[in-house]
Amino acid sequence: MMSRFITRVAVGAAVLATVSACGSSGSSTPPKADLSTSSATSAACAGQPVRGGSVVYARQNETQGLNPLNAANGNGDIFADELLYSPLVRSDPQGGDTIVPALATSWEVSSDGLTYTFHLRDGVTFSNGQALTAEDVKFSLDRFGNPKINTLLSNVAEGYKSTEVVNASTVAVHLTHPVAAFLYNLSIFPAFIVPKNLVEQQGEAFWKHPVGTGPFKLKEFQAGSHITFERNTHYWESGKPYLDSVRFDFATDSSARLLELRNGQAQLADGVLFSQISSVQKDSKLQVQAAKVPLFVGLWLNHQRAPLADLKVRQAMQYALNRKLIDSSIFRGVGTIPNSVLMALEGDAPSSTVKPYSYDLAKAKKLMAESGYPKGFSTTLQYPAGYDYYRQLALLMQSEYAKLGIKLKLVEQPAATVTSNWSKSDYDLTFPFAQFTSDVVVPDEYAQFLAGDPSLGLQGFFSNWSDPSITAMVDSFVTSTDTAAREQLWPKIQQALMDQTPVINVMDLPFVNAHATNVCGTSVNALGVDHLENTWLAR
Repeated sequence: MMSRFITRVAVGAAVLATVSACGSSGSSTPPKADLSTSSATSAACAGQPVRGGSVVYARQNETQGLNPLNAANGNGDIFADELLYSPLVRSDPQGGDTIVPALATSWEVSSDGLTYTFHLRDGVTFSNGQALTAEDVKFSLDRFGNPKINTLLSNVAEGYKSTEVVNASTVAVHLTHPVAAFLYNLSIFPAFIVPKNLVEQQGEAFWKHPVGTGPFKLKEFQAGSHITFERNTHYWESGKPYLDSVRFDFATDSSARLLELRNGQAQLADGVLFSQISSVQKDSKLQVQAAKVPLFVGLWLNHQRAPLADLKVRQAMQYALNRKLIDSSIFRGVGTIPNSVLMALEGDAPSSTVKPYSYDLAKAKKLMAESGYPKGFSTTLQYPAGYDYYRQLALLMQSEYAKLGIKLKLVEQPAATVTSNWSKSDYDLTFPFAQFTSDVVVPDEYAQFLAGDPSLGLQGFFSNWSDPSITAMVDSFVTSTDTAAREQLWPKIQQALMDQTPVINVMDLPFVNAHATNVCGTSVNALGVDHLENTWLAR
C-alpha cells in the first residue's frame, strides 16, 4: 500500500514537472490531438451493413446491475440497460439533439401541457416473444413516477401524475404541472418499458434474467469480469441488430483497455485517454471516435466547509485556473473553455454573452485578500484513480492554488469510493465522477440538481449550496413550455450560476472512444450512448 503511494507521488512529481514546463517560456506543448476519421475506416465501411459476427467492447465502467431504476453504477449500468430495453421515445441515435420515436410512433401534447398522448408501435414484442401491451407501458411509467421505486432519479419524474390506458395502442400520461423537458425525461433509462406480469411475478429475481424490447438480450453476466448480450430476434427495428453478440469486458485501467484493442482481444474501447489519442491514430488498424456530448470536468465544492462557502474564495479559485495550459498540456487541445459551471447544454448563451473565467492570478490574489481567508487555508481534493488526466490536473491545481495560500492535500481513491463520499458530503473538494455527463441535452436536469427546489433533497447536488433567487428562476424555467421564454431565461440562470460559482467546470470535453477500422456503424447519440444495433463488421 505504502509503496504504491510513494510510486504515485514520484510519478506525479514527474508529471507536474512536465506540465509546468509546458507553460514556461520557450517550451512547447504536446501537439494537438487529431480526432479525424481514418481513410481505412471510411474504405472498410463504404458498403452496405453486413449481418453476423461478434464484438468485444472494453469498458471502463463495470456493469453491476440491470434494473434501469437502480443504475447505481452510472454508465456501467446504463450502457448495458440501453441494449436490453427501449423507451417510448429516444434521443436521435445519430447524435442530433431531437427526440424521435421508439416504442411510440407519434404523440400529441394538450394545449395546457398536462397530457401527453402516445400511440404505440404495432407488433412490438419483448425478447421472449411476449407482446408489448399498453398495460406494460402504464406499469413501467407508474414505476418511473414513484419516488419510492425511482429513488435514483426521481427528479426527472417530477410532475408525473398517472398514466391512463386509452385503448390497446394508446396511453395518455397526465402531469400535475407542465414539465418542459418531459419528452427528454421519458427518453432515458428510468422510463424504459418492462413487462408488467413478469416483474410482478418474479420481483427482484427478474433483474437477474431481464426481458426487454432492446436490440439485444442477456446471455451471460459474470460480475467483475464481463457481460455478454446476444441478438434479440424480436427487436422492433427491422433487420437489426446486425451483430450476433456483444460482450462488455470490464477494464477500469485505460492501458488495459487499449492493450485489449491493440491485441485484437477487443474491437471497441471507451474512455480513451487524451494522452493516448495520438498513438491510437498512428495505428493503421485502429480509429478514434470523438463525440460532442454534455461531458465536463466538474469540480465539486462542499459548502459545509467554511472557506468554500466564501464567494470570493470560490471566484479566486476560478481565476487561478490556467485553462489554456490545462487544455494544451493535459487534454491535448481537444477541450473547450467553459462559460458555464455546468457541462455545455442546449440553449447555453455564447461566450460573448456569458463570459468564461479568464486566467488572472493577480485578480485571484486580490479576491483572496478580500475574502475571509486572506492567508489561505488547508483543504483536501479527492479524485478517481485510473485516469492520468485527473492526477495531472490535481497536481497542477495543487501548484496553482498554493499561490493563493490554499494548501491542497491530494487523495486518489477508487472511482466508486469518490462518488460514494460525494453523495454523503464526505469531502472538501472532489471530482465526483470519472466521466461526468448529463442524462439529457437540455439544462433542466442539472439546473434542478444544482439549484432546484430544496424539497427534492439533493442539497445542491451534494454541494450543500443554495440560492433562493436562482432556485426561483430554475423553477420558472423547468415548468415553462414557452420556448421563447425559456430561451430568454436560461442565459440569465447561466450567468447567475457563473457569478455564484457554487461548483467549478474546469473544462468541457468530447467523448473519446476507439475501435478497429473494420467496425462500422458506431453511432453515438448526443448523450454518449452507443447504438450497437447499428454496428456491423466489414468483411
